[in-house]
Amino acid sequence: MFATERLRNHNMFKSSVIVLAHPDDEVLWFSSILDKAGSMVFCFLGCDSKPHWSAARRNVLSEHPVRNISSLDLDESGAFNAADWLNPVVTKYGLALSNNAISEKYEGNYQKIKQGLKEKLIGCSNVFTHNPWGEYGNEEHVQVYRAVKELQEEIKFSVWFPNYCSNHSVNLMLPYIAGYDCDYVTLQTNSSLKDRIRNLYITNNCWTWYNDWKWFREESFMKDRYDISDLSSETSHKKRALRHKDDMAYGHLFPLNFMRVDICSRSTAKSRLSNVRKAMTYIRRRLG
Repeated sequence: MFATERLRNHNMFKSSVIVLAHPDDEVLWFSSILDKAGSMVFCFLGCDSKPHWSAARRNVLSEHPVRNISSLDLDESGAFNAADWLNPVVTKYGLALSNNAISEKYEGNYQKIKQGLKEKLIGCSNVFTHNPWGEYGNEEHVQVYRAVKELQEEIKFSVWFPNYCSNHSVNLMLPYIAGYDCDYVTLQTNSSLKDRIRNLYITNNCWTWYNDWKWFREESFMKDRYDISDLSSETSHKKRALRHKDDMAYGHLFPLNFMRVDICSRSTAKSRLSNVRKAMTYIRRRLG
């Protein structure tokens, strides 16, 4: 079905908001709808490992070509790449992490995100946010999705997410391809906005992605199968369970913007370091 027909049928931008983990996520994964959604909310501005980011990001948002922007003004937890992406474990807070100290801050942020978003999402009909596998594989993207989903149960709005995936996040993505109804809209990425916004981040030294990144020509947005129409009554809960059971048996593929990223997981890095240490020990013994 053509995108225009989907838009008309779903009225997907009525009372809509884009909920994002970090500044620059909007132009990477949501450029096609930046001039269509009603507002944007960013969760994180500060980052302990990048002290200048908070002020730099505030400066970008003050000059941003898209208006009606707000922020929860949270600090990142440092969770990036702390999950086991080869065997990811989904939790209420996002993903299970390997570092206890980071996990504590990560879980604390979940509560802050949920609390901060609640008042901003009341009255919304459509919420666009990160996908369940965090696009290329970002723990805080997954966390924001989980928080939005929990609020959906309470506030009752439709959830939409983009179709980006990578070699890093594919293991988490695979379980989700079963059970979707191919209910999606495909739009052209916004050429004029993406270049202008990227340059703002680069100028302010807070661009977090590849400098030579080439955008896809199109991106799609999936309507989350657990929608407000499925949350309205006990009968629809039963229908949902039956449909979910059938769909899980066969599944429906949806279009993916698949990319390759070079991210060495901490578990892989730890394994490589262990192998290096073993090799060094062997060499010492041979030389000794």
